[in-house]
Amino acid sequence: MENLFENKILIVDDTPENIDILVELLEDFECQIAINGEDALETAWEDIPPDLILLDIMMPEMDGYEVCERLRADERTKDVPVIFLTAKTQKEDIVKGFEVGGQDYITKPFDARELMERVKTQLELKSQREILKNMNVVLEEKVQERTAQLNESNLKLEAANNKLVGLDEAKNKFLNLISHEIRTPLNGIVGSTYFLNDMIEDPELKEFIVMLMESVDRLDSFSKKALEITQMQTLGDGIKKKEIHLNKLVNNIIEESKESAKTRNIEFEVSQIDDYSLMGVEDYIAGAIREIIGNAIKFSHENTVIDVVSFKEGDRYKLCISDTGEVIPKEKIEEIVKPFGLANDHYDKHIGLGLSYVQSALELHSASLEIESSEEKTIITIVLNTQ
Repeated sequence: MENLFENKILIVDDTPENIDILVELLEDFECQIAINGEDALETAWEDIPPDLILLDIMMPEMDGYEVCERLRADERTKDVPVIFLTAKTQKEDIVKGFEVGGQDYITKPFDARELMERVKTQLELKSQREILKNMNVVLEEKVQERTAQLNESNLKLEAANNKLVGLDEAKNKFLNLISHEIRTPLNGIVGSTYFLNDMIEDPELKEFIVMLMESVDRLDSFSKKALEITQMQTLGDGIKKKEIHLNKLVNNIIEESKESAKTRNIEFEVSQIDDYSLMGVEDYIAGAIREIIGNAIKFSHENTVIDVVSFKEGDRYKLCISDTGEVIPKEKIEEIVKPFGLANDHYDKHIGLGLSYVQSALELHSASLEIESSEEKTIITIVLNTQ
């Protein structure tokens, strides 16, 4: 052990001959001497405590057991190793020495090699304990430092999250407000444009009225979607749900879409599993399906077929709507579901809220949207969990 002999040893014995022997055997160490219990305590407590105490058991007035107990009761010496010096070899005496806090014992008369090995062992153990103690202190400081850093980071994250929540609430309030403010005058404008369309006969004016009607319808659709997206995001699970029969709902939407499809000579082919139902908000699910079918009609090539297929795959229900039209580039697929995202011409020439509405409606029902596009077909799939 490095610097072993720099340790200080306190020798406590009331027999001068024993002290002389021990001092001679331990001449390489710094040794202190005490000839009774009181002297031992004063020496151990007066300055820097010794690194090891060799303590005689049989002493007048205060024996070694009591000295050891008092050493252990004091914060300054509670960890100093004690080796008892004893002529007693009875098991009970040895056990008592360990019970009062001794680490080891050496019997008289002393064997030089045994004494040195036991002293070295206790000093090495003490050194290791101190190293571990210092390491624990350093680790504790590191833990406290890291904990403080984590707490600071958590506070910053919490503040950032609160700010995001606030911004999200502000956005929803804004969308709600602007949708409401747009819809109030729109109600009058929509009725007026349709009235004018019925009243005016002039072809040129008629053309302008048709353009006005299309713009008003777009604005009306936008305001409705914005309002419903806001409701979905703010009310969430608080929105009242009821049982929805998917086959019936899909068939009704297809039926109402046939007139629009007919203008482009587009037909529907429908293949459905037995009726599937779920608990949800019918207006929102219908709006999502209507949006997808409407896009399929709008962006399909003329004289083609739109396939509407439903089936179960494991514990999931899938509704696939596929059309033959332009390809959506892979890099655009993630963008087209974002509000006002960088949409592809195939599905959102006007860049709005269409597929963002679909995404919001599906998230409200723990469902998802899958989009695939190739030269052959573009397939948009609604995926609903059946459990």
